Amino acid sequence: MNRNKIIGGAFIFIGLILVAIPLYYEWNQQKEVNALEDALSLIAQSDDESVDLSTIDDLPFTQEELKQVIELEIPSIDLKQKVLPETTEANLSIALTQIKPNQTPGEGNFTIAGHRGYRSDRHFRQLPEVSIGDKAILHTATKKYVYEITSSEVIEATKVEILEDKDNKREITLITCTIDGKERIALKGRLIDREV
Repeated sequence: MNRNKIIGGAFIFIGLILVAIPLYYEWNQQKEVNALEDALSLIAQSDDESVDLSTIDDLPFTQEELKQVIELEIPSIDLKQKVLPETTEANLSIALTQIKPNQTPGEGNFTIAGHRGYRSDRHFRQLPEVSIGDKAILHTATKKYVYEITSSEVIEATKVEILEDKDNKREITLITCTIDGKERIALKGRLIDREV
């Protein structure tokens, strides 16, 4: 009887650890997301002057990197997410990321990746719910670029040609994983408006 209690207690302890690990991971990510938002708010209020970001805990970015952050809005799914300028595993855990380096909104094929996310509405969890004709809007510090979604498809993870620029096309490509992670969901849109 005593042996069964020990084994049962061990299983409960292991179960608690397995539940705590993703919660801790998510708590840590949220601290970095909050630090990112606080830093961007300070920079926006600074009128292009240098800002002391050393007071913000858990901030993994420099001021120069933060100046390149833009925002993606998809009104049909109530999405407003920051887009970091480089795709790394660390950046993907915090926000959406630009897939190709040195992209310019409104030019070529502007590509954005995001994790599917298993909890809350962060990242691209609801991307499969976006319909043809819905709008995707990129916000920079001074301009707004409006794209109309023209296609949504499930593709193989190896189909990287979807990221390429095409002659005289101004597009956006949004990519996330399928639930099982084996394939990708890719949305394409075309630029229909640009506002200052």
